[in-house]
Amino acid sequence: MKKRQRKVRLIRAAIQLIFFIVAPSLFSTAFAGVKSIFLAIGNHQSVTWNSFLDVTAVLLLVTILFGRHFCGYACAFGSLGDALYELTLFIRSRFFHKKKRHGYSEEMVHKLQKVKYIVLALILLSCVTGFYSSLQGMSPWDVFSMLTTGKLPKPTYIVGTVLLFLIMIGMCTQERFFCQFLCPMGAVFAIMPVIPGALLKRNRPNCAPKCTLCKKRCPAHLDIDGDTAHSGECICCHTCTVTCPRQNIHFVDPDRDNEAVIEKK
Repeated sequence: MKKRQRKVRLIRAAIQLIFFIVAPSLFSTAFAGVKSIFLAIGNHQSVTWNSFLDVTAVLLLVTILFGRHFCGYACAFGSLGDALYELTLFIRSRFFHKKKRHGYSEEMVHKLQKVKYIVLALILLSCVTGFYSSLQGMSPWDVFSMLTTGKLPKPTYIVGTVLLFLIMIGMCTQERFFCQFLCPMGAVFAIMPVIPGALLKRNRPNCAPKCTLCKKRCPAHLDIDGDTAHSGECICCHTCTVTCPRQNIHFVDPDRDNEAVIEKK
């Protein structure tokens, strides 16, 4: 099982690295599309389609059809969080002999997941009220976009730089810290409807007795039911699928498959 886990992690890391190099600004571009709608409303202008909305529409469609695989595999900001968390794990293991994965409690994670909706609401409200222009230089993802293009942030972005630094510290304390707790685009993805076939499922009777490995290893502490109240929080990292000792988690409905097998017999 460890070989399988290592193989999946390497494949995912390779995909993340490719997107980090080729398209590091997909996240900020997609959210720019969302902001453009509310900025137009705030300026009492008609909403016109733009290149930002092209990216937004594509990523929302991908989310509806396949779940939040963009978050799990293609978002450069999320990949940065994964890299910092894994680096922290390595340092804790190598120098402090602590091999257990660290992070917040399940209760704390589920409470903090609501913060990103507040962040989203505040940003969109600032767009509608015309206050958004006063926030220029405070965006940590704008600073991140500058850094990924080889540019140093201007002095006017000192607040955004400080916020990015603080977020990076948070990324070291909890797996997918920003994605779960602060990402406004993540909030948009989380409320999108996802077709049933794109939700991870498990056949509970086939689970090993008292086994909770999938939930323990899930960054969002999710029960893999496909229809839980927190299912929108799944970033499709597939950690649960490779952790399950019985390979009991997948996108196909196990109960429906079992029924089909019985009918054929």
